Amino acid sequence: MKILHLIIDHQVVERTMGIYEQTFKGYNDIIIFDLFNKPFKHLDKINTSKVVKLGKGVKEGKKMLFTQYTHIVAHFLTMDMIDFIKCAPSNIHVCWEIYGWDLYNQFQCQLGVKISYTDPSKYAKNNKYYFIERFLTPLYNFALHLKGVKYISNRSKKEHLDYIATRIDSIQACCKYDAVAVMKYANRDIPWFESFNYSLKETLGDLYDHPFNDNKDILIGNSASFSNNHFYVINKLNNTNFPDDCRIIMPISYGGNALYREDIKSVYREKYGSKVEFITDYMHLHEYNKLFLRLRSMILSSWRQESIGTVIMGLYLGVKVFMSEYSPLYKWMHECGFILKTIEDAKNIDFATPLTLEEKVHNRNLVLEKYSEDVFATTLNIHFYNGGDK
Repeated sequence: MKILHLIIDHQVVERTMGIYEQTFKGYNDIIIFDLFNKPFKHLDKINTSKVVKLGKGVKEGKKMLFTQYTHIVAHFLTMDMIDFIKCAPSNIHVCWEIYGWDLYNQFQCQLGVKISYTDPSKYAKNNKYYFIERFLTPLYNFALHLKGVKYISNRSKKEHLDYIATRIDSIQACCKYDAVAVMKYANRDIPWFESFNYSLKETLGDLYDHPFNDNKDILIGNSASFSNNHFYVINKLNNTNFPDDCRIIMPISYGGNALYREDIKSVYREKYGSKVEFITDYMHLHEYNKLFLRLRSMILSSWRQESIGTVIMGLYLGVKVFMSEYSPLYKWMHECGFILKTIEDAKNIDFATPLTLEEKVHNRNLVLEKYSEDVFATTLNIHFYNGGDK
């Protein structure tokens, strides 16, 4: 057995590769796919010189010697990865590890699935080509095609999704309903298994085994992405009063764009004044984690699978987690037995009272039962060595 991993520059991928290497030491090769044509921000430890530039999936796939590999795992599936996989022999097992954006933003949106309360195109007006892009889409796409930008059209995205839906042999997903969405599109059953691609101990750091605190503050969202649905939250909570002694923490250091981030700040300051604390600079993971020690509640109102790392850390540390009832991740976590709330049913008292100690212990034990490194390593062994599936 030998696994070829296709990865992008992502903040969790090195931790994922660490678990694979611990589990299958010496049986992992890595190829990095450049998704943004920018210097890498997150890949410090991965030792590979193999980088596929944007738009070069077919070219690199044709040059690749696949004979030594039994499996290909695409972590965050990109269009270039699909073109690369097209060049692989059909006897190689292909597994798609769904991250979220790769399924929902890249493909589901093109199928008419609404994943954000706010239309992102509203905030493209600071783009000098906004009106061409919005109202003359075919002309805009053709101009990008002439410049060498691939995969821009919905037709191209559908063709790639059609291919990969028939080609993949298995799915890794942190949420069952991600796999269900792919199977529904493919019109076939596809073996899947649950994965959590973080090292829980590494992610929590000093907060592992940390005692539960009685805290007061509220976290809203974990980025400025449009799918964090910041304006949906404020509209849903329009008649809700947060406790006087709490502060509202809003991380908006990445995602969205400058215009959207400014609107977030303006709307929330108007509603909550000095109670709001915006985090606008990138924070190291362990510094970010310390914020959780201040929290009584967190509101993560995405309508797609998103922010599972934040959700799991909150549940582990005894935070009361609110999600949208429209979220497939909420539906899955609820089915798994976690104690959480929906923003749609939230009342004043819900933000004024913490979880009980019994509820906190229940959520922490369930996190450890489902998401520890040992559980993930065992799952990988079953899947890759024994051909097991879920």
